[in-house]
Amino acid sequence: MEDWNDIPEELLFLVLANVLGKDRYSFSLVCESWNRVVKASPYHPSPCLMTFNRKSNHVSKYFQHNCFFRMNFPTLLKDATVRFSNDGWLLMMSPDDRTLFFFDPFNNQTIELPPIPSHRTMYNTICFFHPPTSPDCLIVGILSSTHHEVEVGVLKYGEDRWDVVLLDIDHQFKVSFCPPILHDGKIYFLDVIGNVAWFDMTDGIWSFDIFPRCFTKTRLCRNIKECFLIKPENEETIFGVFLVHDERKVRVFELSERLRWKLVEDLRNRVFYVSKTSSFGYTTDDKSMANKIFFSKFHGDKIVFYSMDTHKYHSFEGDYSSDNSYDFEKLDFATWMIPTLPPQLSRKLTSRELIWCPKVDETTT
Repeated sequence: MEDWNDIPEELLFLVLANVLGKDRYSFSLVCESWNRVVKASPYHPSPCLMTFNRKSNHVSKYFQHNCFFRMNFPTLLKDATVRFSNDGWLLMMSPDDRTLFFFDPFNNQTIELPPIPSHRTMYNTICFFHPPTSPDCLIVGILSSTHHEVEVGVLKYGEDRWDVVLLDIDHQFKVSFCPPILHDGKIYFLDVIGNVAWFDMTDGIWSFDIFPRCFTKTRLCRNIKECFLIKPENEETIFGVFLVHDERKVRVFELSERLRWKLVEDLRNRVFYVSKTSSFGYTTDDKSMANKIFFSKFHGDKIVFYSMDTHKYHSFEGDYSSDNSYDFEKLDFATWMIPTLPPQLSRKLTSRELIWCPKVDETTT
């Protein structure tokens, strides 16, 4: 074989299925034919589970194929915790529980943020939508102030202070740690017993609604240990993943138009990745990945997944299977990420691009 262009596309597709992050972009630069393969690849980039080791100040990226890598990170990450991840960025909280910042683990760059109001405690769940360099970026924190009051804090790109609103509700609603999702312009989130709520800030007008008794069987509500919301890529359907009965059972539901949970027995060609700091899903042509749910849990040094086919936990290597998760190591502050970068993010951002409030910065310089 005399030229890189001569490698069969079928072989390149298989190689590309195991190429991650920046290497995927580098792959596209080899030659014209390789670039075409990247654009046409039917394989979805492989997510990785990222977790910080506070003592040694590095991050371990555990991939679905059970390979792991270590990266040294800046000292500012010492004792910080991951609160959410999206679009290749981590939203992190400093030890004081008031200072949030964005961190790009692929380029070791940070974006500082205005502090959370001093009279507020840590939000139950916090998330962001759109990349932090986008004018559309929005950070949302949600907290149960009391059983009949929910606090929502919002920080928009370019603003130097949080907007905070207290929402009075008629029903008891204790916000879960489940990351919210954005759907049809509304931000959806869950309480600890699986009830759904949403709020909307369209045109600057705040609206809020809560939907009690989303489950027809109240016994299930009392046994929920963890819950996750997923809106699969390129879909309008909302799914809920619930761990019940001391995490022995995994139940998946689809949210109906009437905002009621409908049991799902089969994910078909979908695969879900869930954690307390990020949850997402997509369709896959890889039959070995379809109809599975990956958690931030390990059996020994192997990531485990739940199969909707067998209704058991498994790992890819060996013949391990279990109908419960009692002996798993759970990483509460680990986060699932898709480590791919579009070409415009393969470079380091300029100092100006790393400013959250560009207009405020201009007036003070």
